Amino acid sequence: MDFDSADIIYYLRSGLEILIITVVSYYLLRALERISAGGKLRGVTVILAMVVIAWMGARAMQLHAITWLLQAGIGISTLVVAVVFQPELRRLFTRMGGIFPNQDLSSNAAVIGHLGEAISYMAARRIGALIVFERNDRLDDYVTSSQLDCEITTKVLTTIFWKDTPLHDGAMIIRGGRIAAAGVILPLTNNPEYRGLSGTRHRAGIGISEYTDALVLVISEETGIISMSDRGQFTTELTRQDVELILTREFRAGGRRGHRTERLSPMPQNESEKEVKK
Repeated sequence: MDFDSADIIYYLRSGLEILIITVVSYYLLRALERISAGGKLRGVTVILAMVVIAWMGARAMQLHAITWLLQAGIGISTLVVAVVFQPELRRLFTRMGGIFPNQDLSSNAAVIGHLGEAISYMAARRIGALIVFERNDRLDDYVTSSQLDCEITTKVLTTIFWKDTPLHDGAMIIRGGRIAAAGVILPLTNNPEYRGLSGTRHRAGIGISEYTDALVLVISEETGIISMSDRGQFTTELTRQDVELILTREFRAGGRRGHRTERLSPMPQNESEKEVKK
């Protein structure tokens, strides 16, 4: 078979379209899966597949009224998907805003020593803590709810999270190497993978890392275990050295990129049952 230039251009264009659709669909599905939309996605996919199969059967049997009704249902599926995935789409668009880094995170590097010392102190004494590091996604909505502007020192960190202080139950947000807010209420995760976590701090830490690209450190009030949440992934049983290494890599080596930190030790399935309410 002979191909002229028009045929070659047509096939190249078609192949390019297929490639673009495949890549976009793949990364969109992966993004939705990471933000806890996997269950909904599978359910909606099954329903749409059943509707399409029913439409094809009705069309083959020349059931015109049913065919028209099912075809109209397929046409409004976009609206249905937008309603069903409204929370996940909002998170996805928020994430997309962080594709182009808009701030230098290296100023946080100067406080790594203070953070390591404070975290070690609180973990040894089982003082619960929830520390959120802002990356590229702005946390203005949370900062304005309980705004501060003070220097990070070991004494300040331990004082804020001391059990008798008014701000100890909420989260601390660190922006640009300074404490931007404390006593902040964060959204809780709805990911069924972490349903065994009864601790509000842990669920809030995972929740804010699902909504944004923030890096979160959590100290359990009952066990003193140090954990980390990064883009919805939860790592537990960290040491002071682990925390300092993670923060050093984040704020010195890759501060401008806001990249995913290395996951040191994944949380075992039965570990969630050991976590407590704080």
